[in-house]
Amino acid sequence: MICVIENKNFSLRDAKQTSYNSSWDPKEVADFHETIGNKETPLVKLPGLAKHLGIGNLLLKDESHRFGLNAFKVLGASYAMYRQLEKNPQIKIFCTATDGNHGRAVAWMARKIGRKALIYMPQGTVPARVRAIEKEGAEVLLIDQGYDIAVKMANARVNDGNKTSENRSWSLIQDTAWNGYEEVPLDIMRGYWTQAHEITKQIGKEKIDILLLQSGVGSWAASVVIYILKQWKNPPLFIGVEPHSANCLFESIKAGHRVSVENDVTTTMAGLNCGSVSTLAWKILKNGLIGSISISDKLSEEA
Repeated sequence: MICVIENKNFSLRDAKQTSYNSSWDPKEVADFHETIGNKETPLVKLPGLAKHLGIGNLLLKDESHRFGLNAFKVLGASYAMYRQLEKNPQIKIFCTATDGNHGRAVAWMARKIGRKALIYMPQGTVPARVRAIEKEGAEVLLIDQGYDIAVKMANARVNDGNKTSENRSWSLIQDTAWNGYEEVPLDIMRGYWTQAHEITKQIGKEKIDILLLQSGVGSWAASVVIYILKQWKNPPLFIGVEPHSANCLFESIKAGHRVSVENDVTTTMAGLNCGSVSTLAWKILKNGLIGSISISDKLSEEA
């Protein structure tokens, strides 16, 4: 089953004028990622599937090669952690809540720079994701509640840790933003620019008409949208894609304002089991997307 909604507030001009666009230096971000060993991931052409769908061309950014972690999330987490250490070299413990790949990225970077990582994970997290994070040397706390509660617990743990620490040795590296917590999520979004920077070089002069963007809390999707609006002369139309059981962006687009969703069903789409859109991401996506799609897990499993 597929549900599609048109965005009545679609306006690329308004999306481009967000305050998030105030700091623009994607090369600095890409240069940082080179220092920790980043290698460009392939942009794959799928001519057979394109023919089956009746379209001219179909491209897929293959993130299974990124740092050996099989996900782009490390681009955002590593850059944000680097920025936090620049501001406070006394940080000893990085903490976050995750449904999978973001937490593994935080754990990986923490191990690489000789810090500890504490990762909160929500109910329904498959054991393989827990083990993958533990293999990076992190401590994992699996709770019996959902993702949004896991975020609140991680935030509370960092606040408690810093109350008893002279040098604020705890740092929250969360990829969703809320009022009063935007600095780190913004750096995570900037970290994703490296991926968009690679894609821009890879497509050359080829024109892209439509870009489908998966969305959990929306930070990655918003990052890609704002990069392209700034960098490309002819930007494509952007469409968000989410699972039915965690379609907070879809419901927000439908309502015309940011809303949260609650569902007892956990999606099998790794990393997308989120109930609320990041406040920073919403500032961009509420005007930047021409529409949003909500799909069943069955369709992704069949694909």
